[in-house]
Amino acid sequence: MNNDEPTVAAEDLAQGQWFWHEPAPGLRSWPLQVATAEILEDAVRIITTDEVRELVSYARDRRVRLAVAS
Repeated sequence: MNNDEPTVAAEDLAQGQWFWHEPAPGLRSWPLQVATAEILEDAVRIITTDEVRELVSYARDRRVRLAVAS
């Protein structure tokens, strides 16, 4: 992760916001847009606007890089 890019906790992602989805450290990442987010006890379920990667889930405190709309 590039430390110069702004990040937020996964639980702070908002509808319409773009973020970089990185499945695991070191793997290729791609931009996704939040359609809705559901905060669970220890995770965040994010429904995205992407038809292929429609659902992603992160630990609530995982840092997520913000992206510019694509």
